[in-house]
Amino acid sequence: MSDPTRIAEELAEAMAKVQKELNETLRNIWAKYSSLYPEKLRVYDPLYDIEDRGESIAVYLDVPGFKRNEIRIRVTEDSLEVIAEKAEERVKEEGERKYVQRQRLYKQIYKKIILPVKVRPEQARARLEDGVLVVILPKSGAEREVEVKLE
Repeated sequence: MSDPTRIAEELAEAMAKVQKELNETLRNIWAKYSSLYPEKLRVYDPLYDIEDRGESIAVYLDVPGFKRNEIRIRVTEDSLEVIAEKAEERVKEEGERKYVQRQRLYKQIYKKIILPVKVRPEQARARLEDGVLVVILPKSGAEREVEVKLE
């Protein structure tokens, strides 16, 4: 592996670690003070995993309680964005129960993930499995390095 490639990978890993720690810190702050915000402003920031499958990557994202028609997925060559919103009538149905405490109700989900490799957005596939969104993203191919001669 070339030195610039190694440096870029180390930088990407460091940035991912900082992002993860910042997300965790903000999640803890949000959990502590979320009751101060109106319920309609609360948006769940789901956890996710990214698996390298060789020719593709798979992103696993928790979307508990959401149906297929309530989830929108957008993919660019370097990012994945997931937006989910429950229909108002479903929220009302869930609200008819007499809960003492409510921590598992999410009306909205938003997550934007910067992908570790470039992908082919037009070939993305997604499925919902037991509250987990699985998005398969074919890689765009090996990056090529070309040396340019001065004229």
